[in-house]
Amino acid sequence: MIKMRQRKMMFALLALILIFGGCKAESPTTPTVTSPGAPSGGVTPPTNATINLTVSNANPLVNSNVVITATVTQNNQNVPNGTAVQFSTTLGTFTDTGTTITIRTTTNGVATATLTSATAGTATITATVNNVSKSTTVTFSTQPVTQPPPSTTPTVTSITPTTGRPEGGDVITITGTNFNGPIRVLFDLGNGTVKEAFVNSFTSTQIIAVTPRIDLAAGTTQAADVIVITQAGTAGEQRVVKASAFTFASAVLTPVIRALQPTSGPIDGGTRITITGDAFQQPVQVFFNSAEAQLISVTFNTIIVMSPRASDTTPNGSGVVTGPVDVTVKNINSNKSTTFSGGFRYVSKMAITTAAPTAGPFTGGTRITIDGVGFDDPLAVVISAGTGGGIAAQVIRVSATEVVAITSGVQPSGCSDIAGPITVTNTANGDSATGPVFTFRIPKPLITNIAPNPTSIGATVNVTVLNAVGFARITIGGVAATISGQTDNGNGTTTFAVVVPSTVQLNTVSCPAGGTAPAPTAFDVTYTSATTGCTDTSPKGLTVNPAAVPVFNTNPIAFNTFTATFNPGNPAAIPPVPPSETPSAPQTMQIINNGTAPLTVTGIATNPAQPGCANFVFGPAIPPAMAVTLNECEALPVTVTYKGPTPPATATDVCTLTITTNAGTKQFTLIGSSQ
Repeated sequence: MIKMRQRKMMFALLALILIFGGCKAESPTTPTVTSPGAPSGGVTPPTNATINLTVSNANPLVNSNVVITATVTQNNQNVPNGTAVQFSTTLGTFTDTGTTITIRTTTNGVATATLTSATAGTATITATVNNVSKSTTVTFSTQPVTQPPPSTTPTVTSITPTTGRPEGGDVITITGTNFNGPIRVLFDLGNGTVKEAFVNSFTSTQIIAVTPRIDLAAGTTQAADVIVITQAGTAGEQRVVKASAFTFASAVLTPVIRALQPTSGPIDGGTRITITGDAFQQPVQVFFNSAEAQLISVTFNTIIVMSPRASDTTPNGSGVVTGPVDVTVKNINSNKSTTFSGGFRYVSKMAITTAAPTAGPFTGGTRITIDGVGFDDPLAVVISAGTGGGIAAQVIRVSATEVVAITSGVQPSGCSDIAGPITVTNTANGDSATGPVFTFRIPKPLITNIAPNPTSIGATVNVTVLNAVGFARITIGGVAATISGQTDNGNGTTTFAVVVPSTVQLNTVSCPAGGTAPAPTAFDVTYTSATTGCTDTSPKGLTVNPAAVPVFNTNPIAFNTFTATFNPGNPAAIPPVPPSETPSAPQTMQIINNGTAPLTVTGIATNPAQPGCANFVFGPAIPPAMAVTLNECEALPVTVTYKGPTPPATATDVCTLTITTNAGTKQFTLIGSSQ
């Protein structure tokens, strides 16, 4: 019946659309016969159209409306107005038909349908134009329920355990809800007394805390309210109280002593002693025999006291007492006590009688044996030398009368030995004593050999040094020398390979003809340890010979202008006097060897290609086939005279004189003038 009714409504609607379309068209449109299931409209539906579906809300609430929009085009153009679009849905109904199917026509290529559903679920909506269909989905959901905000108020449901010691230190677990940090846990004992526990850790439902210490007489109990404060110190701070949730119970305990540290100290007392054990309940007393010790601190497991004087441990409080004494701990409220027999030993006050050896190298490693009394392990050995707090030694062995330690190295300053007294200090009781002086020896270097000697500039010499320590520096004649290598000779000496610097200044000798020649020179050789600052000098310990080379020099370095005198003569005289030239005064230049090797003069000659050279006379002339050898500081004079032009006339002549040697060639310009 329902399907039949839907079909009748569809046909009626289709008839109305056809009538409406026929009225609006400019010319009547022939009715189109559609196949079953295909929508019909006022115009013939196109085939192979393109449909684009959109929805106004893809996730609406039930009983709300959703608009489905179908945009229909063909060949990228809107289909004609009045084209029928059939909409169908799998959930809900269309508002215009009240059924799951409706037919709408396009305007400007767009057709719309409105869908609603009273049932939650997903509706698949399909739009059909002739042979083309396109689907989309809409999900209807029920009206959401707004939940009230969760409570942040903390609650405590249980505390485990519910009893503990008044000394505190018991770990408890608090279970509940809304434990938001920061967290504080308090124990309210009443009468305005509140103690805070230490919170180890917490989560939102659990707190791990350590109970505080309270004062409680032996054999009594004290109930406490447990207060949990959440978000402590913030604007959201809240608290919850668990009434009488924990009970402190003080048992009647008998103390137990397990150990003392240190176990000995000087007879004048004042040794700080740690007593370890159990069941120490304040207030307590500690006795060394009959003498009460000064209390420093007390916990359930530890007591710290200062030992009384040994003489006070005797019944009459006098006399010299050495050796062991009993140590007693008494819990005053319960009157329970325990005694550690011979637990502490009084020794004579520390004293150092001897120490050996009393000297060693500054690098450390010296094994020192210190004899005396009152030594108590652990202790410290310090040599009060150098700067700062002294030099600590490594303690190897300790007994009451002997300490063995190994010295550490020190940093030298200058080249002086470093010395200071030996001090021993007991770590536990602070007792100390000062013994003899220990000296850190700084080895003094000594240059024992330099070879080869003599040597030359740039050569390598071996400098052997006794007690060469650390980084070495060597100078020759005050000039830093390069150390190219070093060898430990195994006998306390070290040999350094040293290059003679090229910048050392050799002595010179004056040559009679002019200039100076280098001479063998003795230099100081100095070794310095950059590590210790120690130094040693071998005065004039190395002789350096000059390089065996000739040095070509002249004196003077150039000739002056030569002047000849022109005599015009007197042709009227009887007999007539012809013109003549008076030669210039001769000039002499010394060829000097300012070197240590022979200087060979292989040539002294003028340039025959120069016309002016014919007017100069010089000697000696040394042709290429001959040679003259000059030793160090020897000289060869060369004399030059200008005789003037021939025939006599006023003129100026220029000539080049060349001197050739095995140390080089020099040329000199000769200028002659006839006036």
